[in-house]
Amino acid sequence: MESSSRFAFECISIESKIMDDKFNEEDTRQYFDLIQNGNSDAPVELRALNFKDRTGNTFSGYFNDPEKFIEAVRIASKFSGGIYMPINVLNPALIARRSNRATEYAKLTTADCDIIRRQFIPIDLDPIRSSGVSSTDEQHEAALNKARTIHKWIIKEKWPEPIFCDSGNGAHLLLPVDLPNNEESTVFVQNMLYGLHEKFSDDVIGVDTSVHNAARIMRVAGTMNCKGDNHPKYPHRMAKILSAPKKKETQK
Repeated sequence: MESSSRFAFECISIESKIMDDKFNEEDTRQYFDLIQNGNSDAPVELRALNFKDRTGNTFSGYFNDPEKFIEAVRIASKFSGGIYMPINVLNPALIARRSNRATEYAKLTTADCDIIRRQFIPIDLDPIRSSGVSSTDEQHEAALNKARTIHKWIIKEKWPEPIFCDSGNGAHLLLPVDLPNNEESTVFVQNMLYGLHEKFSDDVIGVDTSVHNAARIMRVAGTMNCKGDNHPKYPHRMAKILSAPKKKETQK
């Protein structure tokens, strides 16, 4: 009986370690705090794509409780390699869709009209490669280096310090702003991304110019980026926060 109990405990421990390899609570908690940005009235959305390997199965919920959010991400990490959240300020009413809980096959997720303020401009840097596969280590490092170059340029131009994340395949910077969600802001973000693309994109790493919409989702730090098979040359990697400003800064 004692032997059976010990075996069961060891199995649970092994399973927990496997899941910990797919989820980093510390990074996810910090990312929640950075996106919520001190606004406890504004919920954040968790959105996990192709949940349980089922195409079109979106696992989604709205959270203003960090502990409930962490638990939902922990569950999502078991069944999805694509876990995201919108980066701008959501209408507080969205908490009533699925209050501090996530469900499968969610029909309603955050749309552009659900954003009440823009608080970040996403600068997404991805290696130019075939779709549906992870980046090589060389491509991944090239994206990180490109992000470092843009990060330095942003600071030199006296813009606020961005949040710097390793997305697993590439990198992204979240540039703090404080803008209304209107057509003028959308055009401003589009023009900025096109300008960054012209200045920094090359034949290896591109600045994504398509991420200008207000309800844009970005990968949650502390979760795995799993595109294609986990191949030795094209490995799955965890998204991470590499640096963040110590205090809130915005560009108006």
